[in-house]
Amino acid sequence: MDKVVAFLKNVWFRRGVAVACYGYTGFLIWVAWLCMGYYMVLENPTPLFVLYLFVNFAAMGLLVFTRKQVITQVNTFLIPLVVLTLVIFGFGHWFIVIPPAVVMVVAFFCARSNETLKTVFGTLYLLFFVIGIAAYIAINMFIGSISLTDVDLSRRDTSYEYVSESGDYRIVRYLQESGMRKTVSYYVETTTEDVKIPLGICKKVIGCKHLHTAEYETLTDDLVRWSTERVDGEERDVPYVEGIRRENPYLVKPLDEEE
Repeated sequence: MDKVVAFLKNVWFRRGVAVACYGYTGFLIWVAWLCMGYYMVLENPTPLFVLYLFVNFAAMGLLVFTRKQVITQVNTFLIPLVVLTLVIFGFGHWFIVIPPAVVMVVAFFCARSNETLKTVFGTLYLLFFVIGIAAYIAINMFIGSISLTDVDLSRRDTSYEYVSESGDYRIVRYLQESGMRKTVSYYVETTTEDVKIPLGICKKVIGCKHLHTAEYETLTDDLVRWSTERVDGEERDVPYVEGIRRENPYLVKPLDEEE
């Protein structure tokens, strides 16, 4: 038992654990990225949330365990910036936001950093969170949701998804309202860069290509379809809109490449 205690107290072991904790910071960056540019479809949210809680609180235990290490002290100053990004782009998805926020607070106050430095950074981070959340709410009320995807994911029609025959592309639609006018917009997404997660999938939306916009009254009509055709000697997925052939927006070459 004494050997185990001595091993756990070994400074190099603790430093190694402190370095490993940066993996948690990287994990949060990855989750924030998924919130920025992906649409999450969860098959069974409860077990996934339990797993997510376990990862967060295991990381919190390790951060507290190595709280005296300078490596961890620096990490506790980085995590709030990542959590702030997570709050902005994952706003409303509290099951994603709250666990890292709890870890952030506990790790920040437990770390044996310089008290003056901790007070200064703590005040700055608090201001960042207050201003960031207030700005998000204001922008969301008067302009629209903050997103890097060029679409409002809250308006995505979850009942509609048309995958091409090759499985490389899908057409999705968004229901939009502008005053008294209602429209439906169709976008093409690539499926090859979707991210599979335990008990779910994150569908890549960032970089999606607009295909067609129509009046809301045509919602029940089958406006779009996929066809597989040979183009330049290659089999390609080609979209048709109201019976008219369109170029696959993902395969259209920029002008400088055509020249």
